[in-house]
Amino acid sequence: RTWSFQSPRVQAVQVSLRTEGRPLNADVDLWQGPDNTPQKMGLYLEDGDIRPFNGVIATPGGENTVAIRNTAQMEFPLSAKVESDLVEGENSVGLSQAIMDLESIRPEIVQGGAVKTYSFAPSVASVQCLLKTDGRPLNARIELLQGPNNNKQVM
Repeated sequence: RTWSFQSPRVQAVQVSLRTEGRPLNADVDLWQGPDNTPQKMGLYLEDGDIRPFNGVIATPGGENTVAIRNTAQMEFPLSAKVESDLVEGENSVGLSQAIMDLESIRPEIVQGGAVKTYSFAPSVASVQCLLKTDGRPLNARIELLQGPNNNKQVM
């Protein structure tokens, strides 16, 4: 399914994916710019009900299209929702502000090929990650692990 945003005022979109307790495998593509070169993200969630995916994608200027493709087997459907930072009255709902808030935190540079791990308490309900480059292509993998060699979520 695709969602198109024609207004150049749309600066960010929120993507929400979930399942009814089943695994989730999906590709999320952002088609942007004059040559429509896609920015791609692959997702794997072990249980899309316990750990649904919510992400904010920056979409500065021009027309944008977000495509979500379920790459799982037919027995594993998913629910998808994509919303822009503009509502019917052309008012911002704060998605761009969420990106700016994360940018205000001092970044940590992770060089190509490096692995960086973070531990957090079991009481943590959610985490936010902002991945940004200085204009070069970004190729990264984020994994949420619980126990050795047990992928819960992979982005």
